[in-house]
Amino acid sequence: MGKQFRQGLFGCCLNPKNCCCSFFCPCITVGNTAVNVGDSYSWCCCLQLICPWAPAIYLRDKVRHQYDIDGTFTEDVLVGLCCTCCSLAQTSVEVDVFMKR
Repeated sequence: MGKQFRQGLFGCCLNPKNCCCSFFCPCITVGNTAVNVGDSYSWCCCLQLICPWAPAIYLRDKVRHQYDIDGTFTEDVLVGLCCTCCSLAQTSVEVDVFMKR
């Protein structure tokens, strides 16, 4: 049995800096999260500009698998499409907490 995300999807306001960055400069959040999970900053940033929800889905799925978090790819797609910025903020917080260990 896996675990849950440390921050709820709409708990992004608990970290104002991360929340603002995810909403107003999502390329930065995407790039930093990508680097922290072993992906390319520039590739994910470019993808964010072309198709804004794609990196949210990709990174959420990757983080879920990497940190053994419960969920399905279908949930990742729905969250990425419907709540892109909240998904980016949630994924970023999860990676940041893991990196501080």
